[in-house]
Amino acid sequence: MANRQERHQKKQELKKKPTRNKPSRIKLAKSTKISLGILIVILLMLLAGTVFFFQKYGKEVTAAIDAGEEHAAKIQESDFKQYHPTTILDKNGQVIKELKTQERDYLTYKKMDPLVSQALMSIEDKRFYEHHGVDTQGLLTIALNAATGRGVRGASTITQQLVKNIYLTPEVSISRKIEEMVMAQALEKRFTKHQILEYYLNNVYFGHGAYGINAAAKVYFGKSINDTSLLEKATLVGITNNPGIFDPTTNKENALKRAKLILKQMNAQGYITKEQYEKAKSDDISAKIHSNALNNQLDNNEVALAVDSATKILMGQQDFRFQYQFDSKEEEDRYNEEYKTAYNKVYQRILSGGYQISTNIDTGLHDQLQGIVSNVMNAWQDRGENDFFTKQAAMTVIDNQTGDVVASIGGRGEEGNHYNRAFLSFRQPGSAIKPLVSYAPAYERGLLETNAVSDDRPNDTYPNNIYNGSKGNLTLRNALAISSNVVAYKLAEENRAELKEPVYQPLAQMQFTGLDVQDDNPIIAVGGMTYGATTQEMASGIATLVNQGNYRAPLNIQTIKRKDNGQEIFAQNDLAQQKVYSDDAAYLTIDTMKAVHQDPDGTANGLALAHNQNWAVKTGTTDEAKDLWTVGATPYYTVAVWAGDDTPQPQDNSSVGQATKEIFKQTMDLLNNGKEDVDFQMPSSVQKVGNQLVTRSSQTKQVLATRKNALQTSTANIDTLAKQKANELTAAKLNTPMVEEASTFSNQLISERIDTLSQFEIIVTDSQDNWQTFDQYAQQVFALVQQVEPSGGSLSDQYTNVYRNKEAEYAHEKAARDSELNTVKDQIQDTKNQSKDLDKRINDLKKQVEQAEKD
Repeated sequence: MANRQERHQKKQELKKKPTRNKPSRIKLAKSTKISLGILIVILLMLLAGTVFFFQKYGKEVTAAIDAGEEHAAKIQESDFKQYHPTTILDKNGQVIKELKTQERDYLTYKKMDPLVSQALMSIEDKRFYEHHGVDTQGLLTIALNAATGRGVRGASTITQQLVKNIYLTPEVSISRKIEEMVMAQALEKRFTKHQILEYYLNNVYFGHGAYGINAAAKVYFGKSINDTSLLEKATLVGITNNPGIFDPTTNKENALKRAKLILKQMNAQGYITKEQYEKAKSDDISAKIHSNALNNQLDNNEVALAVDSATKILMGQQDFRFQYQFDSKEEEDRYNEEYKTAYNKVYQRILSGGYQISTNIDTGLHDQLQGIVSNVMNAWQDRGENDFFTKQAAMTVIDNQTGDVVASIGGRGEEGNHYNRAFLSFRQPGSAIKPLVSYAPAYERGLLETNAVSDDRPNDTYPNNIYNGSKGNLTLRNALAISSNVVAYKLAEENRAELKEPVYQPLAQMQFTGLDVQDDNPIIAVGGMTYGATTQEMASGIATLVNQGNYRAPLNIQTIKRKDNGQEIFAQNDLAQQKVYSDDAAYLTIDTMKAVHQDPDGTANGLALAHNQNWAVKTGTTDEAKDLWTVGATPYYTVAVWAGDDTPQPQDNSSVGQATKEIFKQTMDLLNNGKEDVDFQMPSSVQKVGNQLVTRSSQTKQVLATRKNALQTSTANIDTLAKQKANELTAAKLNTPMVEEASTFSNQLISERIDTLSQFEIIVTDSQDNWQTFDQYAQQVFALVQQVEPSGGSLSDQYTNVYRNKEAEYAHEKAARDSELNTVKDQIQDTKNQSKDLDKRINDLKKQVEQAEKD
């Protein structure tokens, strides 16, 4: 502290007024003028910046202050220091997991080496003991940055950083910054400076799953923070600025550079002596990850899903803005970074303690379903370097009555393999995605299962059909049954054009998290996504169809409570549903999926369930069969199954693809045993007319089309009548009696005749063409012009311009009429061709029947 005392003494000495001679007063006067000038400029800049700031952000500031005060009123000590471990309860209220991370590593301020907090203050907040939560210098920096268009970034105090770490999302906006400041000042009124340092050092993230500096010391150096060297302490404090850049195990050079900067600041600010600084600076570190330091392993797939779901729920309560579609790659990358930061922060808070998470986890059912996956996949025994099975499978089961995740099977269940592929692994969905991005939106547009679409490839941009050819015109029902890629691509392309929305719009609404800016492409209709989808996302998508097009977030959580006060902060019943598809579009899609196992050529033909006649299914196979899927539903449950290698490799579709179907079948048979075999609920907007399902969407589309055609016809008739009336007036002017001698005409009178001619309306319809009438009047006017200007002149030029314009107008109208006629002719020819094709098929069938009768 000697340096600080010396600086204080110097300040006192400078306050004494020294005697100055006359020349020095002259110098002072000049310097004063310069200083005053600079000060005035700065003040003007500040004033301009302040005016700009409040003009642009005034309303945001007011709203943010209110939000900050509201959040500040809820601040509690238990937010920073949890004495109660987080517990996960099963469906019967029994504890299946207890987490105790922070309770073990938490260190109070008194028990922590003072050098740790001193290192932190020296680099992050030099005036920590002088401000009340917000440093005015930092506030000035933010205002200047905003005024100069450099965003709203600026220096944050330790108190502000603590608020951001615990309560706020990493969003960079003026409202977030204001909230942060309001809450920081409230924090300073409620807790001491020592408490704030304690809370910060025990809650900040250090990378590799370590929250809190004591846990970080154990992870990186295998010992408590109090047992580390001065250089190691500085290194750990340096990590907080950016755990990726200053990781001492992967970026030792960066970590040491920042650590030595911290040491330099500690010495300059009087926290350590010159000798301590020199010794620590010449020291070295040896960091490595001690994986046994943290006991954060969630080795139960269902518990891992519960903690993941709880994390996202609490992120939402902190107003994190989840985003599923992006306008640019830069926006996507920025969001992913913000998401990762916010997710890690909340995830660790849950692990640190303080929550009771009640779930619908049924451990007995999970074990049965895990057994099905493991037994079916038992045919493949190859293992990789980590001794895990090379060929894996994953499955998600959703209860269609509640939307709950009944089971999350993340793999084959081998010892030590805790990675839950069901909600973490993005894989290409292949044709399994077709109902969600091609068919449901097509039915939304008013198409029906009986509508026909050709599966001919118009060009090479279209994907090949899996059957390597074309079957001609296919009904939508048959096209999905045989999994026509061309039809799915065409539908997706038409959906985008008619609905005026991205191809992946329904997926974004159903919170598919692997979407990319490049996925607004019809190719995703056959599974060609940038990243892919999880079994949980695919199951929730199909479950949305069963639930009349209403999306429900797939969770296995019923309630979340705070342990310190017993407050229920989340209830699954309070979740709102989001309408993604219309009732009739959703129902028609599910009905079409029945054809996949009912149609003789369907890709799941031969697959039968023991207890259900009414069920829907879709298979999926990617290029070289690297990913294989079976997804489907009964009225009671939705099941999505994937199989393949963790590192995508070509598969034997006949065996691995069959395995996904077998897992699907056994799972459905287990779940539906004892339940009444009922059909999917048909909405009132769907009616059966003969053998065809007719929807309100299709009827509405037909009515709208009829009205549109009638309106166009009516408009065309009115337009023609208006033109005829206009031409009658024009003719009346042109037919007025003329003076026999053209010489008596003034140029003005002839010019008026030319203007009148220009008002003539050209009419070209199926029944009318008035060009000859116009031309007759034009010749009369031209004769007058020639008499007055036999060698040409201004009147001749005026006439020529009018005539050429009318000539061009006539050509345009005639071409438009001819184009419409050609379109109608083409439609008639197509109908004739289809009729011939149908007659040929009927004749072929007659011959087959006759032959069969003979045989």
